[in-house]
Amino acid sequence: MIKKIILALVLVLTPYASFAGIDNPVTFLSEAELAKYKKTITRVETYLSGLTTITSEFIQVAPDGKLSSGKFFLERPGRMRWQYNPPTPILMVANGSEMIYYDYELEQISHIPLDSTLIGFLAQDKIRFDNNVGVISFTENAGTIRIGVAQHDKPKDGQLVLEFSDKPLLIRNMIVTDTNGQVTTVSLNNANFGAKIDKKLFDFRDPRKPRRL
Repeated sequence: MIKKIILALVLVLTPYASFAGIDNPVTFLSEAELAKYKKTITRVETYLSGLTTITSEFIQVAPDGKLSSGKFFLERPGRMRWQYNPPTPILMVANGSEMIYYDYELEQISHIPLDSTLIGFLAQDKIRFDNNVGVISFTENAGTIRIGVAQHDKPKDGQLVLEFSDKPLLIRNMIVTDTNGQVTTVSLNNANFGAKIDKKLFDFRDPRKPRRL
């Protein structure tokens, strides 16, 4: 179960399961609705586009309440690493073009095109809520901003809510609804923004193969 949840975090859909998609219709905000929130949405786009790197601990809460934790690394454009702490046997690395999902327990590797994932848009060079990823919900109150997004070409394949604290603007949580309607929350803790990250962290080496001396 935990592995399926983790994979859904990256894909927001799970290609290895035959989900029918979220039952509730997905409606994108109209141009008129977006115009009301344009100032804040533009601030968020500018903020996300300006983040060169993120290093953070994270806590993940699965739909059944189970907790897992690890470290998250982001270097834009195109690079991410989700490094789970034991006993969760999962590592995920985005190297610029694909997300590599490695299951230590099964010794199994999956290669997933990064641009086919909803969460992959966070690693794009310029962050825009436009043609590829659109806004489906927006709330702003009590110093918290929440923006819900989905992919225009497959809106029923999963949704992502980005949660920010404001003044100063700071990303805090990511809330994923997968294709089966289950909700997983990922909270970023002790985040460090703009620090240099060792590029080797985004270089996946198959641990099943012996290294040459």
